[in-house]
Amino acid sequence: MTYLALVDAFACVEDLPIPVNTVLDWIRAHTDHLDIRLHPVGRKKKAFRGAFRRIGMPKGGMYSGDYDIITQILYGEDLPPDWKRLVICKEAMHVFDGGGELVGTEDGVRRLIPAVIAPELKGAPFVPAINDHMGAFRALAVLIPRVARLKLKAAEETRSTAEIARFVQLPEVYVDIWLRHGDDLEKILRPRKIEASAHD
Repeated sequence: MTYLALVDAFACVEDLPIPVNTVLDWIRAHTDHLDIRLHPVGRKKKAFRGAFRRIGMPKGGMYSGDYDIITQILYGEDLPPDWKRLVICKEAMHVFDGGGELVGTEDGVRRLIPAVIAPELKGAPFVPAINDHMGAFRALAVLIPRVARLKLKAAEETRSTAEIARFVQLPEVYVDIWLRHGDDLEKILRPRKIEASAHD
């Protein structure tokens, strides 16, 4: 299954907040990521909030080529609950990444960390860093699905963004962006298929 299948599975959910375990259970049931482990970790730098690791553990004979996937999601143990919810779901979205969106070497990790933490991308675009920057919005498309988002946006006439953020149990800054720019962000997260012209 794909990321868009996950978004579609939650598209009509209006009963918020959506539990993180419900999202992880869907991933376990519909992908080959059956073993998802959450690890709270200490943070030396506040800029670090979470990380994703996919480990292939050999099964069967030594040279069988069969692997079980162990998915590890690391998150800052000192993060407030709303940030933990967002970070865990954001990192879980990496199960849908293709090879070009991941890093698998120490050198790749060394290159990714400053690209993610830096306030601006410098030099040639580094696809894993761009992918990471979009991760929070990929998670929000699941945690505040379109139908619920439109109702919450309408509720802004009588409720503050801070109240809505407390209700959905997600960081206010991301809820504000998602309510204001969700339609445009959804176009990026769900690109239309480009159909070949009959004249091509």
